[in-house]
Amino acid sequence: MDHLAEKAISFINEKAKSDNPFFLYFPLTGPHKPALPAKRFVGKSRHGPYGDLVIQVDWTVGEVLRALKDNGIEKNTLVIYTSDNGSYMFRIDENEPDHVDDDKVQGFHVSRRQSNFIWRGTKADIYDGGHRVPFIVRWPDNVEMQSTSTGTICLTDILATLAEINGVEIKESIGPDSFSFLSLLKGEGDFRRPPVIHHSVNGTFSVRTGKWKMIFASGSGGRQQPVGKPFQKPFQLYDVEKDPIEAENLIERQEEVANILTGYLGQIRDQGTSKNIKFD
Repeated sequence: MDHLAEKAISFINEKAKSDNPFFLYFPLTGPHKPALPAKRFVGKSRHGPYGDLVIQVDWTVGEVLRALKDNGIEKNTLVIYTSDNGSYMFRIDENEPDHVDDDKVQGFHVSRRQSNFIWRGTKADIYDGGHRVPFIVRWPDNVEMQSTSTGTICLTDILATLAEINGVEIKESIGPDSFSFLSLLKGEGDFRRPPVIHHSVNGTFSVRTGKWKMIFASGSGGRQQPVGKPFQKPFQLYDVEKDPIEAENLIERQEEVANILTGYLGQIRDQGTSKNIKFD
C-alpha cells in the first residue's frame, strides 16, 4: 500500500498544477487477505494482523487527503471512500480461537469486534453483511459535513453521478443500471432509484426496493451455512427497516409483496436494464 500511496500522491501533485478536473481510481489492497500489515503497524490495533491492516488503510487514506490539502484543492475535490463488498471475517463462537488468537482463523469474537457490524453474513453472501458497505463522501464545497442519508444507492450509480457533476451526457446504453445521486449529496430532495439487484458468489439474486429485500434462494448463496442454490425454495423476504439483521423470513405472510418484487426481477431480466421499468 505504501507504493500505491506514493503513486497516487504523485498523480495528485501533477494534476493539481492544471485547472482541468482529474479522476483517480485508487483500489487499495487492504483490508484483505493476506493480512500482512507493514512492520511499523504491527501490534498497533491490539486486534491482530487484520486490525493492524485496517489502521494502515486509515493511514494511507490520510496521506491521500493530505496531498489534496497540500495542493490547495481539497475543498472542491470529491472523495468517495467505499468498498465493493463486506468483510470476509465470520463471527466466531467465544469458546473457539479467533483471529487475534490465531491469525489463520477468518473470524472475530463478537466481544472483540464485528467486522460487518450487525449485518448478517460475510463477503460473497447475498445477505447485507456481504453487500451493505460504508459509503463516505468528502466534498467540502458541496456536501455538508457530518450529514447522512438513508437513501438506497449502488456502486453502479457512481458513473451517472460523476457524469452529471461534470455536465457529461451519457448514452442510454452506457451504465444501464446507473442513476445519479447528486441530489442526495447536495441535500436537495429525495433520490428514489429503481430496485437494486444483488448477486452472490454462487449466482443467487436478490431485489431491494424501499424497506423490502427478497432473496431468490433458500440460503446465503455464498459462505455462510446453509448456502442453498439459486432459485431453490423457500425464498426469503425481509423488512430490512424493522429487521435489519434479516432474521424473520416473511415470505409466507407477505405473498403480495413477494409477487411484486418477483415482477421487478422479471422486468429487469427481460429488458436487460433497470431503467424505464415500472415500479411503485
